[in-house]
Amino acid sequence: MEKIRIAFCNRPSYDNPLGGDAVQMLQTKKYLEENFDVRIDVITDAELITKEYSIVHIFNFLTYKITDRFVGKAHSLGIPIVSSCIYWDYSYAGTYAFFELFRNYPICITNRRVQFLRKVLNLIGKFSLKPTGISFMFRQYVRKFIQLSTVVAPNSKEEGDLLLDFAKMHDEQSKSKFKVVYNGVQLNKKNILDEQDFFQKHGLPHGYILQVGRIEYLKNQLNLLYALKDYPDIPIVFVGQVFSQSYFRRLNKLAKKRGNVFFIEKVEHSDIASFYKYATLHVLLSLRESPGLVNLEASSLSCPIVVSDKRFIPLDTYFKDVPYVVDPFNISQIRETVLKAYAERKATRIDVDEFSWSNVAKQTWQIYVNILNS
Repeated sequence: MEKIRIAFCNRPSYDNPLGGDAVQMLQTKKYLEENFDVRIDVITDAELITKEYSIVHIFNFLTYKITDRFVGKAHSLGIPIVSSCIYWDYSYAGTYAFFELFRNYPICITNRRVQFLRKVLNLIGKFSLKPTGISFMFRQYVRKFIQLSTVVAPNSKEEGDLLLDFAKMHDEQSKSKFKVVYNGVQLNKKNILDEQDFFQKHGLPHGYILQVGRIEYLKNQLNLLYALKDYPDIPIVFVGQVFSQSYFRRLNKLAKKRGNVFFIEKVEHSDIASFYKYATLHVLLSLRESPGLVNLEASSLSCPIVVSDKRFIPLDTYFKDVPYVVDPFNISQIRETVLKAYAERKATRIDVDEFSWSNVAKQTWQIYVNILNS
């Protein structure tokens, strides 16, 4: 029997840097091909979509011009479309544009400043093509993508509800297209180094607080450093590629002033498990995650986590039992919660069967089967 052909469509730069949409796409591909009778091709050029594909699966609405070409080509050929939207409220994270414009990041990111900039952004978005995730143009494309998709597959109910609210599409036909497909976690625990070897190799002190993720405004490393500026005895380790040089300059200036801060830019994903294993705590004060794979990864290795509140992540779906949840703009709350978590070290158990890539593949496969059978 010939294998079912599926096209996985993503931006040409999906692997540089390797973002959450790319990880989701590649891991879903891997586990689908290992467990089901399917052949998947990663497509970065819409012209490569042909009728040989039974389904076109598109990842990420934010790159809407590229996504539109995928959607248009698949629709013109009459091929069913599955869309992994990977959406959240971009109005908080989008405020970075003001700081980047003047290359002048503050020493910490305050709620008052961000709320003011959000209002400005939303006003600009009514008349401008920028910022992408807020503009009226993006809204029109999102509406189109939902209308032309056979199934829209958010990673959580919260994500789906936010997308429908943004698109202002609350009709039953639109709602019926939404089928939640979880994100997954799978770390190679065989690669975990011996404790002594790990600390010698990376030159790190014991008892460190960890954050894994790109060095950029969205990940909000500044507020973690500022909250702990008077506690230099606690080591802080940032693992991730520098995505914004102007942001890194401000962050590095604060890090040098505080001391006991370590930046590690290049770590293969296959080796990241050791960092979680020996961390006292993982903190991610992100302004947008859906859901935040690093939080799942840390939890899967029994590393306690501090996460942002439900404005910024799908808390109820993935992290409802996490004891350490903060407002990522509230410096005093961050300080109090992080110090409490550092002392208590209460790990959060996640359902590794439910939030596994094999289950993601099963959920995705069931969507494909339902489409093909209908």
